[in-house]
Amino acid sequence: MAQAKSAIVTGGASGIGKACVEGLAAQGWAITIADRNEEGEAIAAAIRDAGGQAQFVTVDVSEEASVRAMVEAATGAYGQLHGAINCAGIAGCSKPIHEIAVEEWDRVHRINLRGMFFCLKYQIAAMWPYSEGSVIAVSSAAAVKGLPWSSDYCGSKAGVDGMVRGAAMDCAEQNIRVNAILPGATVTPLAMNSSNANPALAKTRTRPMGRMADPSEIASAAIWLLSDGATFTTGISMPVDGGMVIA
Repeated sequence: MAQAKSAIVTGGASGIGKACVEGLAAQGWAITIADRNEEGEAIAAAIRDAGGQAQFVTVDVSEEASVRAMVEAATGAYGQLHGAINCAGIAGCSKPIHEIAVEEWDRVHRINLRGMFFCLKYQIAAMWPYSEGSVIAVSSAAAVKGLPWSSDYCGSKAGVDGMVRGAAMDCAEQNIRVNAILPGATVTPLAMNSSNANPALAKTRTRPMGRMADPSEIASAAIWLLSDGATFTTGISMPVDGGMVIA
């Protein structure tokens, strides 16, 4: 029997990350669910009970040693790392830029941008000896779309997109693909909390399709980028946003 392909999903205990875990499990991947939320253990146990392969590891993506240990746990359990979907992130502080404290700005960038750097760094390092792999950064339509009271969040996600393009160039000859997806408004706890904290968002008309996405709709795009259907796709930032960035 062929060895299952192995993937890491950060932020895998809820929202888009959980939907990615569920989609990968349905396709038979061996999954390392990484999150600060220990609900991930119950998700991993359910996958194992159904005959699949999954483990849960706690991770703080803003801490280099924690990310390194996450990748070591994945390769220790399942051998070669074939893919990663990096969903871990936080919302901004929901203030206009002139009211954002330096500490608030730094917190968003420490997790969303510095944390993504650590994930790409150690995931790609694990893939490098095999000359094979695919890494997905879950960014946001906010990387290319201005939103009110969100300059800290928009800035962090724009940084992710630039890093993905640079990493894709570094890895292209090594047959490791690096891409980003840009979700629009999605029905997740993070999005619901952000909307409650940032009433200015309610004034923006950025949903041409007239609804929010289900997390599974975002996950399907990320999983496609991991798949053999996307073997000639690297360095892109793909909107999955119901038309948000064109509105």
